[in-house]
Amino acid sequence: MTKTVCLVLALSLLALLPLHSEETWIAVGYGGRRLVSTDAGKTWEIAEEWAQPGGDDGNNLMSAVFAQGKFVVAGGGGGGDKGAGHILVSEDGRTWRHTLKTKNRVIPLLFGNDRFVAIGPGKQFVWSADAETWNEGAKIEEKVATHPRKGCFGNGVFVIVGNHGGNTTEYWCVVTPDGEAITSLKTDLKAIGDIVFGAGRFVMLSRDGVMMTSVDGISWTETSSLPGEAKPRWIVWTGDEFLVGDGKGSLSSTDGLEWKAAAFASNAHVKWSDGKRFIATGWPGKMSWSSDGKTWEKANELTANGINVVVKKGP
Repeated sequence: MTKTVCLVLALSLLALLPLHSEETWIAVGYGGRRLVSTDAGKTWEIAEEWAQPGGDDGNNLMSAVFAQGKFVVAGGGGGGDKGAGHILVSEDGRTWRHTLKTKNRVIPLLFGNDRFVAIGPGKQFVWSADAETWNEGAKIEEKVATHPRKGCFGNGVFVIVGNHGGNTTEYWCVVTPDGEAITSLKTDLKAIGDIVFGAGRFVMLSRDGVMMTSVDGISWTETSSLPGEAKPRWIVWTGDEFLVGDGKGSLSSTDGLEWKAAAFASNAHVKWSDGKRFIATGWPGKMSWSSDGKTWEKANELTANGINVVVKKGP
């Protein structure tokens, strides 16, 4: 076999090997802003946005997931002629396309059980197997359940919480396995807020620092084991533990039940962490990063637009 033939065979085999996929993060928020980072939040690029600065209106993107090899984001808001709702898809975080446009907000957008699920206008669930073609699902009939806010998938179900609009204290929670059938709807929650899933349970943290846990999204228990007078403002699941905190300190838990003081802190809201790297944001969209959760650095300066969520491509 000649050297030329060997070289051709070697190159052919290399072509069959999968290319290394660079780590990619996106951050989405006000004005339809979509940021991209490939260095764990040290630098960000504005891939697309619709308005600068944006407001709490039809351009506000509020929810994002990475699944099936693509980023999928959703949001919107407003009412009347200015109302809008969006679901957008991108394989690389830079080039985006609409797969659903509505007259009102679509939120939250979740993935699980091999499908994407969200709540759209008229309190109507929508679902899709590929985030490209969307189907109408179950409709929420409860009068109090008007404004979906946050959600999470875990233990085979989608859990979505909301209120009756504005700053009302009528809180509700709906559970569905697929967006087509509702298995539970409660209207007696003490509070609602960001929800993460890990260690076999949902952990929800309200803006006032009220923490509750659930394994099924139906029965919720308020956590009373937070050390001292802690009232954390943000929560993440790293893949190994829950982290919560505020500008004064932080706590960690491996099960969402027992909490202890943690050796990191951030004056901004931590939006993503794998336990070793941290990405946070302050208003309006001031990004920061840390390699240990203790020492923080500012990311490159960007024009003003608040960020709601940060998502990483892949595991």
